[in-house]
Amino acid sequence: MRDKIPYDLAVRYSQYVDNCEFERFREIMLPSFTQEGPGFASDSLEEFIVNLGLLENYSATFHLVGQQIGNWNGDQYVGETWGIASHIYERDDEVRKLDMGIRYSDMIDLID
Repeated sequence: MRDKIPYDLAVRYSQYVDNCEFERFREIMLPSFTQEGPGFASDSLEEFIVNLGLLENYSATFHLVGQQIGNWNGDQYVGETWGIASHIYERDDEVRKLDMGIRYSDMIDLID
């Protein structure tokens, strides 16, 4: 059962982003959540939720969760998740799709 947790969280993450249900991240993330990548960073869950507003520039997104690898050490999981994030937008009266290969370094702490 524990081995299913990282995948379930990745799928929920994708669902919340694709449905623009950004406030739902409070259900699965701690206020101390951080995220960092090329050209962006969020130092807290609050900042992360605000930053997700950038996705409103797209008419739709679709995140496909790919493979995962990691290990549990007590109540902490450290691993990686790979996937593809597709972003649909219009430019010059033409519908376009931007696909991004993404790789997340995950750290999950089980809490009571």
